[in-house]
Amino acid sequence: MLSRFFASRDLNCDDGVVYIPQFLDKPQDYLSWKDVETSLTRDDLFWELITHGGNKRHLPDYRPFWSPVPCQDKGMIYDHIQTGDSFVITGYSKTKRKTQDLCIEIERSLDVCTDIHVYGSRGKSPSFKIHCDHFSNFIIQCVGETPWKVYKNKQTSLLRCSNDKPLNYDIMEVEWEGVLAPGDLLYIPDRAFHGAQPNQARLSMSIPCVPTVTNPDFYDRRNYKLQTDN
Repeated sequence: MLSRFFASRDLNCDDGVVYIPQFLDKPQDYLSWKDVETSLTRDDLFWELITHGGNKRHLPDYRPFWSPVPCQDKGMIYDHIQTGDSFVITGYSKTKRKTQDLCIEIERSLDVCTDIHVYGSRGKSPSFKIHCDHFSNFIIQCVGETPWKVYKNKQTSLLRCSNDKPLNYDIMEVEWEGVLAPGDLLYIPDRAFHGAQPNQARLSMSIPCVPTVTNPDFYDRRNYKLQTDN
C-alpha cells in the first residue's frame, strides 16, 4: 500500500507535501460514523472537542466505582458534537484489525511509532487554526470532503514547536491546496504549517509519525490467541 507513497517522493532528500488521490480502497472499512458511535462507548480512547473559536473545550472526567482509570463524560461529548463542535479521538488505531495493520505497515516501512487520531464533525464546523506539528503526519479522508492548505513555511527546529505566537501571513506561501475526498492521502512534513477548513460532515484519520530514535515505544499490536481446541 505504501509503495505509491514512496514512489511519489524521495524522502531522503526531498521531504515535501505529497498528495495521492484514492490511496486507500474502501476507507469506510477503516473509519465510519458507526465506528465513531462505538468509540463513544469505550473508555480506552481519549476525546477532544474543538470550539467555534478553534480552541479545545475542557472535558471533565470522573472515576466510576468499578473503573481503575478516569472516564470522560460521554454525554457531554455527544451533546457538543450534536451542537456543532468538531471532535478528535486519540488511540483509535487499536479499535480494529484494519487500523492496527495500517499502523504496522507504516511502522515497519518507515521506522516510526505512530497512532491514528480521528478528526470529524457533523457539518460545517471549526478546526484548529493554521499551525504546525513537531512530527510528520499522514491525513487519510474517510467520509465527506475537506479543503486543505499546506504551506511552504516551516517553524525552525531551533524553537520549541509552539502555535501560541501569531503568524505573519504576509510571508506565508501555499505549497499545496486542494480538497480531500474519501480515500485520498495527504502527507504533511514535520513543522510545516497547515490547516483544514471543514464545510460539511466529515471523518478523517490523522496518522502522526515519530521516529523510533526519538520515541522507541510502540503499541503492542500483536494478536494474542488464548482459545483452545476444545
